[in-house]
Amino acid sequence: MVEETIKTIKETEKEAEKIIKEAAETSTEILEKAAASAGEIRQQAETEAKAKADADMKAANEIEEKSISDALAKVEAEISALKEAAGSKEKEAIASVIAELI
Repeated sequence: MVEETIKTIKETEKEAEKIIKEAAETSTEILEKAAASAGEIRQQAETEAKAKADADMKAANEIEEKSISDALAKVEAEISALKEAAGSKEKEAIASVIAELI
């Protein structure tokens, strides 16, 4: 009876050691998976942040180019208007000089 009890206790101890060993292995596996997942999540977040920053930069450059293009068009229109005004003033000045000479 005592021998049976001792045998049962030893078997229970072996089972407990086995369970502890399995728990430690499972814990290690879980930690490794968590570390790998964290690395993947970090990498994905960095990739997404870079893509968003690139998109924002591209949008800002497009807006800047549009603004420059619009400003250039306005300046060209003003130059054209000034040339027309100068052309008509030149004609008036020539006519005035000719009228003075006659």
